Amino acid sequence: MRFLRVLGRWMGRAAFGLAALLGAVLVWARVSPRPGVALINWLFSLTDTGEVKGMEATGVVGRTGLAYGDGPDEVLDVWSPEGAAGPLPVVVWAHGGAWIGGGRSQPAPYLRLLAQHGYVGIGIDYSLAPDHPYPLPVRQLGAALTWIREHADELGVDPERVVLAGDSAGAHIAAQYAALVTSADYADLLGIEPPLEADHLVGTMLHCGPYDPPTAMHSTGFGGWFVRTVGWAYLGTKDFTDPRVRESSVVDHATAAYPPTLLSGGDEDPLTAQGRVFAARLAELGVEHETHFHPGLNHEFQFDLTRPEARRVLTASVDFLARVTARHS
Repeated sequence: MRFLRVLGRWMGRAAFGLAALLGAVLVWARVSPRPGVALINWLFSLTDTGEVKGMEATGVVGRTGLAYGDGPDEVLDVWSPEGAAGPLPVVVWAHGGAWIGGGRSQPAPYLRLLAQHGYVGIGIDYSLAPDHPYPLPVRQLGAALTWIREHADELGVDPERVVLAGDSAGAHIAAQYAALVTSADYADLLGIEPPLEADHLVGTMLHCGPYDPPTAMHSTGFGGWFVRTVGWAYLGTKDFTDPRVRESSVVDHATAAYPPTLLSGGDEDPLTAQGRVFAARLAELGVEHETHFHPGLNHEFQFDLTRPEARRVLTASVDFLARVTARHS
């Protein structure tokens, strides 16, 4: 009986301690995105979303771990067709991961698949939120573009035929950079002077991205909590009426000078609603664009090349690259 009394007291204290810890975490979560970020990154670790599967490239060579800046995250990989004479058009890709995770290794197999068709594919790393919030990753994409231009001969790239690409959060970073490259007013608003001339940005390829972050304030359920948490981590505010959140909207700041664009998304992905809104805005502006929105498919479906829809998006991407880069050759 004495043992049972001791066990009961110990269990009561443990339960009290766990309740106190949970309470502290809940309080912390109201003042910081970090608990939510930790949970989301743990959930990411349990899935294979964002991994390329189903196809492998041949005849491609790579140079990895090249520093484009002084920061520990300012690193890129370069994938080129074996024996290419160059200079070749270049696809510069920002990876996904909700601005809080991921890395350049994720889209690398996809870039190799594009490279085997006669392009140089470059995947960049950038610093992650909440330790490194907006607009640092946008600036880092500009730094990578500067480095690529300065090393164009060495890399075998044509700096006047650049396509910006990305998936998920990386699609937002790439899309926003394309907006500031093609709008001097938007570049002034952001305080960023792009190293890329507007007529040298020949296209964007954007997969499963958020293009209008202010809409997150209206999202509900787990998806709403998710997008508001990562938006808070990246944008530095949980007030989605804050001017910096509106500033980050590509839908609001794209102009008629925006480059030709390929958009993809799955209808089971809540972000695809933003992709459709962005496509409608491009249509209003008279910007050349094509959409690949597929029913019944989830976030990052384009990387699952075991699916025929994903293979069709890859084929469309190769055709898109051939079309937009040929005009500037």
